Amino acid sequence: MFLKGYLPYRLNLLAELTSARTHPIYRRRHELTRPEWRVLVNLAEAPSLTATDLCARVPAHKTKVSRALAALEARGWVTRSADPQDARIAHAALTLKGRRAFNRIRPEMEAATEAMLAPLTADERQRLDEGLKVLERLFGQAGTPDLTAPD
Repeated sequence: MFLKGYLPYRLNLLAELTSARTHPIYRRRHELTRPEWRVLVNLAEAPSLTATDLCARVPAHKTKVSRALAALEARGWVTRSADPQDARIAHAALTLKGRRAFNRIRPEMEAATEAMLAPLTADERQRLDEGLKVLERLFGQAGTPDLTAPD
């Protein structure tokens, strides 16, 4: 069967299935879209990021990242400031309110991840982690996807 060996399909399916397990947390409990959650978590891991940085890290098209930033800024969770060398570039950072929101959501997301992995043995978890590192290395060497076109 073609799909059982077709890597893009398998990866996408697994990504959707794992995302479905956390969707109720960020969407229903915290009223965030998937791009908003992904922008929030990326900003929580860096002092500040530009929209271009976020597009590569999320990954998502620039319009989705821009909308996510605007929504988080409207909530008072993100602040944006112009780059001192280039006013066309804005640096986004979490506010204290945004950091507190992330810190409320994070334990729920970690618990959901732990619940997904609970059926695995310690050896299986280690093998899964090693396999993911191989894929990350593989795609890191292959370059980044072209996200200039909207979905």
